[in-house]
Amino acid sequence: MSDHQDDKTDRLLSRILNGSANSADIELFAEWIKDLSNERYFEQYKEMWHVANEVEVSKEHLGSSLSVFLGYIRKRRRERLVRRRVLYSLSAAATILLFFGLFIFNDKYGPVNFGGEESFEDLAYCKDSIKVELSDGRVVNPINSTIPGFSVNPVNHREISYADNEQLKSTKKDSVRYNSVTIPAGERFAVVLSDGTKVYLNSNSYIRYPVNFSGDTRDVTLVGRAYFDVAKSKIPFIVNTSDMKVEVLGTSFDVESRKNGKSTSVILVEGSVKVLADGQSRIISPDEKLSIDRFKRNISVTNVDAKTLTLWKDGVLVLKDNTFDEMIESLCSWYGVEIIDNSTVPETERFNGRFDRENIATAVETIALSAKVGYRIEDGKLIIEDFKK
Repeated sequence: MSDHQDDKTDRLLSRILNGSANSADIELFAEWIKDLSNERYFEQYKEMWHVANEVEVSKEHLGSSLSVFLGYIRKRRRERLVRRRVLYSLSAAATILLFFGLFIFNDKYGPVNFGGEESFEDLAYCKDSIKVELSDGRVVNPINSTIPGFSVNPVNHREISYADNEQLKSTKKDSVRYNSVTIPAGERFAVVLSDGTKVYLNSNSYIRYPVNFSGDTRDVTLVGRAYFDVAKSKIPFIVNTSDMKVEVLGTSFDVESRKNGKSTSVILVEGSVKVLADGQSRIISPDEKLSIDRFKRNISVTNVDAKTLTLWKDGVLVLKDNTFDEMIESLCSWYGVEIIDNSTVPETERFNGRFDRENIATAVETIALSAKVGYRIEDGKLIIEDFKK
């Protein structure tokens, strides 16, 4: 496909996404997206489009900003590597936001180097290891240990499985044993439970579970954040946190309940879940998020894009409507670094972002741009402070 045709297609997609498409555009789009490769490209384009449009661009810079955006994604499309394109489209979202934001910031403040000559190689990353505490009291690192009762995924070493273990299936009901997994900052891990349920654990999280399920319920206890892909069964699967119980028979959902968090939440991807909290029972539907304010004890349900907000399990952290403090706290955990916030960013300001696992430099540049703050690296720590031109 020629660059001219690429440009024509991308501008069509822009009109579809911003609501300015006419009937001819819609008809053309309906025919174009029937092709599987076009459908995949549209999903990639849409991911970046939504991030780019979270920043307001002045009219005088709109044309040049759009040219940067379209040129960037055409470059990625020409590489013709589908697997890498998907990764680029996700991890590049922060970069796209940076492109758009620079037009705005430079217009007001002039060319700026937010971080001077800082080297991100000087950051001190968390060195704690993933730990599995066994029912007999032993604590092991599952990545480099061979332990009876579960197997380590030979391809993805950050996953263990208790499923399809004949020894576990023969365990008597009166001898239930519990294991637990603790995930440090900067790490992610997955556990396949004995019933086939897969649990993705985010940074700074802890889960306690029976080695083999028995009885009338399948109970686990969670502190932190996890994504559950629950194996279907007539036996209820229950996630216990300090604030609530989440009960399902088989579905996919995300639970976040951190020790010092201001709120706890459930995001439903598919199926249905029942949430029990403060003497109340709520059932939520796909693409809904139930939140509990820990101070006011309010329970609210909002509509969300569940698949986007749970991309963290695939290595992409998406933040929506966060305060600056909340965003910094999330990034400390996500990257496993210490961030000290000495800035005076108002509590009333809200931030959206999309960050990959590897590119912390782009993430920090994007934060500095969005919040109009500076940064420096000192003694392995990232220091955020008010911007001084």
